[in-house]
Amino acid sequence: MLTGKYLPGAPLPSGTRATDPEGGQYVTRLLTDEILTRVQNLRPLAADHGLPLAQLSIAWTLANPNVSSAIVGASRPEQITDSAAAAGVHLGADALKAIDEILADVIEPHLTGPLSPQSRP
Repeated sequence: MLTGKYLPGAPLPSGTRATDPEGGQYVTRLLTDEILTRVQNLRPLAADHGLPLAQLSIAWTLANPNVSSAIVGASRPEQITDSAAAAGVHLGADALKAIDEILADVIEPHLTGPLSPQSRP
């Protein structure tokens, strides 16, 4: 979802996890127009940092002190390379705050831990 490939109001792209009959239901519950719009609102911030949306998302995830590693899925080898590049990205406090504000109440705090986003230093 945080790659930006799912668009609000648009059909699900074929061949994605959301269309997988085996496990798509785990993804589709999060694919609401509200959440997808918030994710699309991250695009200008990613562009300001010269990052694809997926790398911005991974860097934001790894900036959370409650996260020791990010579990990413890849269906193509180049996706692994792109994801690994995000491990070296440092987002400043202003960028982290902006991301938290954009995502605000669509973040599931019980999944991301007590420090994100309400109490992030």
